[in-house]
Amino acid sequence: MKAPRFLIVRFSAIGDIILSAPVIHAIREHYGPESRIDFVTLKRFAGAADLLTCLNSIHLVDKTTSEVVPTLKALEFDYLIDLHGNVRSRSLSKALNILTFTVNKQTIQRFALVLGLRKKPVQHFVERSLNVLQPFGIPAPSNPWGTLKSNPNTAHALPKAFITIAPGAAHIGKVIPESTLLTICHEFVSQNIHVAIVGGPDSIAIATKLIASNPKNAITSFCGIATLQETAAIIENAQLVIGGDTGAMHLASALNTPLISIWGCTRPSLGLSPWRPHRATITLLPQHRGSRPCSRHGSKCRFTRRGQDLCIQHVSPARIIDAATQILNAEQLHK
Repeated sequence: MKAPRFLIVRFSAIGDIILSAPVIHAIREHYGPESRIDFVTLKRFAGAADLLTCLNSIHLVDKTTSEVVPTLKALEFDYLIDLHGNVRSRSLSKALNILTFTVNKQTIQRFALVLGLRKKPVQHFVERSLNVLQPFGIPAPSNPWGTLKSNPNTAHALPKAFITIAPGAAHIGKVIPESTLLTICHEFVSQNIHVAIVGGPDSIAIATKLIASNPKNAITSFCGIATLQETAAIIENAQLVIGGDTGAMHLASALNTPLISIWGCTRPSLGLSPWRPHRATITLLPQHRGSRPCSRHGSKCRFTRRGQDLCIQHVSPARIIDAATQILNAEQLHK
């Protein structure tokens, strides 16, 4: 019997593409090397897709899915696993005329959480993604995350012991405030803890300020320099990762690195919290802002409309430092 050929679709963003890994590993573990598994994403997120293992090929879309349709048709896939569930992915499914299984986005339930009409958290995105495989009788993978690709090219520039901070985010409600970063970095450096800053070009400015505000060589920035595979190696070798609701958070979980996840205008109840993270992981929610998310993606804060500050301002530096101390002490005991 011919091994099935799967096409998995997730166009964006970095964290969501990383969260596709358990589905890929489940299919590969169930069907073995004979099955073909390809992945489709946007060209600007090629770096995230390059983290994924167990794939035969990655197909990149620049502007429209019509760019990849001829190649995909020639490969004669049996099934499309749609982990995006948007107009673009439905258009691709229609163009390929292929049997498609789509993740339940729970859009209504997530909107209800934002509006305060629902309190029960939605099922995690990874669990919903794995549910898509139920018609095939594919169980969850024995190693939930499998492996991700990493490149240690830049990690060698760091000391043996260091922590990693990912300050940036695509939406303002997820960005760790500058004042918070200055305070926690000063504290870590005063304890002779080296700090590695990771992120894209949008984090270069804050990384430069953090470096300038601390003793020479106490902080190393890889912002706008390291590839995602290089960033993965840095995170994998860190004693601890501190970041918001971003791709770095999911990368730390996938690589089993202790994590402090800092939440602002989004909340874990939206189904995108760290999945199967390291045992020492700590989640910090904004104080006195409740469990209700302000928005699905972190672009809006209901409190700013009342003239108040962003939710993420209510995760104090002291709480982050205390959590870091707790994790580092616990990990020292496990050595």
